[in-house]
Amino acid sequence: MSSTLLHACCGPCSTVAVPAWRELGVEPVAWFENPNIQPEAERERRRESMVRYSRAAALELILPAEREESEGWLAWRTGLAHAGPDERCVACLGLRLDAAGAAARELGFARFSTTLTVSPYQRHDIIVAAGETAADRHGVDFIYVDARDRFRTSYAESRRLGLYRQPYCGCAASKWEAWHARRSRRARRA
Repeated sequence: MSSTLLHACCGPCSTVAVPAWRELGVEPVAWFENPNIQPEAERERRRESMVRYSRAAALELILPAEREESEGWLAWRTGLAHAGPDERCVACLGLRLDAAGAAARELGFARFSTTLTVSPYQRHDIIVAAGETAADRHGVDFIYVDARDRFRTSYAESRRLGLYRQPYCGCAASKWEAWHARRSRRARRA
């Protein structure tokens, strides 16, 4: 299998996703574009973490130029940001993987995948559906590699490499939900 465009959600997930691809005999090319991450300072921290990892792993990394947000992202942020997690995540993953599929086609890759499949907190059924839809739309293949069994390893690798580990998925709503979940866990322990 020739190289694959790998949508990279963050450095920590890449620490285990990239070796998983290399074990399969594939040298991925990482592509970091995640306009769902809010606020901008958080997106920059994650971007820098991805750059740090790519240097440590000798991984080719594509950082698309900043551009104005698409209509889809503007609609997502204004309309779906207050929706329930399922509706919000379906839209977000659809937009992210559609952008990755488009980038794969534009950059000359026959296939693409994502590091989002490392997280046990992501809805993998939604990831697969969004990836396959994007693949059909852009005339490329979506390759799903379930790497959830490596999730805990990403903690150790992140610490070893000094990578920033984010405490929430990306959008402002997920930040709020994660904060409430941590607060509830602390209250139960007390």
